[in-house]
Amino acid sequence: MPGEPDVAAARVQIDYESGEKVYLQIARIIRDRIINGELPVGSQIPSGSQMRKEWGVNRLTGAQAVDELRRAGLVATRPGVGTFVAASPRQQIVTLHPGDQVSSRMPTESEREDLQTGFLTPVLVVTRSDGTVEPYNAAVTRMTVS
Repeated sequence: MPGEPDVAAARVQIDYESGEKVYLQIARIIRDRIINGELPVGSQIPSGSQMRKEWGVNRLTGAQAVDELRRAGLVATRPGVGTFVAASPRQQIVTLHPGDQVSSRMPTESEREDLQTGFLTPVLVVTRSDGTVEPYNAAVTRMTVS
């Protein structure tokens, strides 16, 4: 259909053996496409039937993925029309200095809200050499070393 995303460009497959819920995998895949600009603000995300073709999932699984993206503030649905990208998170660059340490973990409830990670994304925790702890949304954070 004209105006719908091209599912032939699919590069990522669902890993049914991973233990991660399928709807979260789909939401992460779409979120990553939004972040990397493949799905810019205003573009339509894959419809339920496209998700079924691309990933072999039922409509409920697709709806759960869309709900997760909506909770993260990334998409908005227009009934009878489709679901569209409403926002694209900005990338941030964090510079690491000698003595800094980085770890990753799933976010706390307050970090989910503050960093807008939803249930999809871990946080990167930078512990500076002076003991200061800084959590970052792993989906939109790139680290560089000074």
